[in-house]
Amino acid sequence: MSLLRLHLALALVAIGGISVTSRADAPSLPVRASIVCEAPPAPGRFRCDVELRAPEGRLSWAEVEVTFADDFVLPLRGRLGPRDAATHDPDIFRWSLGFVAKSRGAGKVTVRVHAVLCRGPSCDPVTAEVSGRVLVAGASPP
Repeated sequence: MSLLRLHLALALVAIGGISVTSRADAPSLPVRASIVCEAPPAPGRFRCDVELRAPEGRLSWAEVEVTFADDFVLPLRGRLGPRDAATHDPDIFRWSLGFVAKSRGAGKVTVRVHAVLCRGPSCDPVTAEVSGRVLVAGASPP
């Protein structure tokens, strides 16, 4: 990706954010983020796994923060840093976020991933936002 595209992507993040809903939705972004949430059989604890990939470059630092959860869902922690990542390789970070479903329901959880992406000697901040569907048994999908 050209330097111009990277600066354009960063400018869009600063203005209003970039929403990435799946890996295929944003091929021009320097990073790819995804989220997959468990479907708990009843109210209680469940997990959402967040993954950040850098197809071209090295991730030197990354964190994930919960920016939205429907009313029936509570995050156990609002932010996980680089040391909390289950996987921390040069091109991938993975986190497992814990949530509690207070009742049956269908909705979503949104997270924002902040990272520092290095290509050669230069490093730049990048941000991606993704949403995952939450479906607690007995609820109709949104």
